[in-house]
Amino acid sequence: MALSAAQMQEAIIHNLAAKTGKSLQKWISIAKKFNFSRKSEILKKLKSDYNLGHVQAQTIVWRMKDEKPYVETTGYEENIFKKTFHVYKKLKKQIVEMNSAISVRPCKTYIPFYRKNQFAILTEKKGELILGLNLTTSNFPELLDAEKLGGSDRINKMILVNSNNINQVKKYIREAYVKN
Repeated sequence: MALSAAQMQEAIIHNLAAKTGKSLQKWISIAKKFNFSRKSEILKKLKSDYNLGHVQAQTIVWRMKDEKPYVETTGYEENIFKKTFHVYKKLKKQIVEMNSAISVRPCKTYIPFYRKNQFAILTEKKGELILGLNLTTSNFPELLDAEKLGGSDRINKMILVNSNNINQVKKYIREAYVKN
């Protein structure tokens, strides 16, 4: 079974010393010496000057600021999809039934789907269900360019989903799955 987002973050912290030679507390100490006020500046310096991966650097910055953006997510689906829960459940079922290797890792404001990489997310904005996809092809000009939906910057296309078009979006999901 795949790790939850909170479990993944804890695994990153647990493995930080083995992978980098420094504990989380040591990295926080280093980052505080930068004397930057913006998180993005700290993140950039950790990545460029210390050769850390993005997720490692982001975890250090979050913990430095005493943030835990990934927490256990039981019950999040009902909170995220207040007006579109019934359509969300149908679409989620369609996605996970495509392949047993697909993992679902709920976050606070969106539900991401992974193969090797994140290939799709579901979220609700202004009472509408939004499907975000990582599509490297321009075969689908009818899709919108994705606004910031949460999750990976790899999510570059989006479509509003409702009970009328839920079956038509399968082709987009399959394409995103295959490409990732």
